[in-house]
Amino acid sequence: MCLISMQLSQHASYKLILVANRDEQYDRPSLPAHFWPEHPDLLAGKDLRDHGTWLGITKQGRIAAVTNSYLTTDQESDKKLSRGNLVMDYLTGSMGPADYLERIRQQRSDYNGFNLIVGSSDRLHHYNNILDGCSVLPTGSHAVSNATLDTPWPKVTRTKAAMAALTRSAALDEESIFRIMADLTPAPDDQLPDLPLPLPILRAVSANFIQTERYGTRSTTLILIDHSDWVTFVERSYLQDGTSSDVRFNFRLLAEEK
Repeated sequence: MCLISMQLSQHASYKLILVANRDEQYDRPSLPAHFWPEHPDLLAGKDLRDHGTWLGITKQGRIAAVTNSYLTTDQESDKKLSRGNLVMDYLTGSMGPADYLERIRQQRSDYNGFNLIVGSSDRLHHYNNILDGCSVLPTGSHAVSNATLDTPWPKVTRTKAAMAALTRSAALDEESIFRIMADLTPAPDDQLPDLPLPLPILRAVSANFIQTERYGTRSTTLILIDHSDWVTFVERSYLQDGTSSDVRFNFRLLAEEK
């Protein structure tokens, strides 16, 4: 039940504010964000099972992120391709976002349901393979969890409102953003998503930050890009016992992706 929030040209200092929670099984091995030796310009975490990633940015400004999409009650198939490849292929490739998503549209049935965000700090594109719909994100506040872009699930609407309030301040407080993403408040029962899960689990996953016995929020990643193309990248990784650790990277984009 991942969550991605995006503020496009909503803050005086930053043209893009992107923050994302990665929710996953606790026993699925992964590495925190780092520049990959085999792809030196790529900054991303790494899934050690399928060798892809859930979110990343390159020194040239390519950005991509993915969430699962649960718009149907069909059981997911373990015979499908890994959705982490969708992010990796864009970040390590050279295709523009529109052309890339058109290629993915032709292969959409090879994957379980997903929301894919690709582009740059100046223009982000969204694609959901279940609805088979592409769009360019307009200037403003957006969020996506596991339905589709800006679906008014409680966690989506709460996060959009909280992030919009933060961006009205001249000074942006990183810890305030992390606190929004770490909110454990579940949705009211009458607003829970219509998903085939036991009620206690459904309540737990309706919160921004998820804690269950085997599944939960593994990391929160914050990307800030200012008007001079200076990138601040902070990832906070969480262990099942509640402890956390941060990695931080700062760099200027080498070239702007259009």
